[in-house]
Amino acid sequence: MKAAVHILLSEDTPAVPSEEYWRQLCEKHLPAFKSDAVLPNVSQASSFTVNEDDVRKAVLSFPAGSAGGPDSLRSQHLRDMVLRKEAGPQLIMALTGFINLVLAGRCPTGVAPVFFGSRLLALSKKSSGVRPIAIGFSLRRLASKCANQFGSNRLKS
Repeated sequence: MKAAVHILLSEDTPAVPSEEYWRQLCEKHLPAFKSDAVLPNVSQASSFTVNEDDVRKAVLSFPAGSAGGPDSLRSQHLRDMVLRKEAGPQLIMALTGFINLVLAGRCPTGVAPVFFGSRLLALSKKSSGVRPIAIGFSLRRLASKCANQFGSNRLKS
């Protein structure tokens, strides 16, 4: 509800496609990923893993009303499924395995540009200019939440 009210009260409007908005968006963001770019060899790097409790906490930490990514899977869908007595524990186990694969850098190269991509929107700001909005896949966002929590815990001291 809070997100819907925020959008209704916002003075930002969907941007009308134009060369000027395109130029402004390009100035704010790096060029698209190039598939021929040299990436680090993940087999030589060590990765960390998360446990089922970490994943459960991350799923439950999404703000209410979070938008779905290109696949339309919303964080609320994950939350509802995880909280089910019948299948929630099995889903958490599967999600944990999947997230650990992603964190280990084992996302297939053909899938990575899509999985790490997002749905893009542009809003015209009241004060002129453009506000870019990127909405990524919920499962990628979940993996990022787990990675960020791991990093935050290590940096506390």
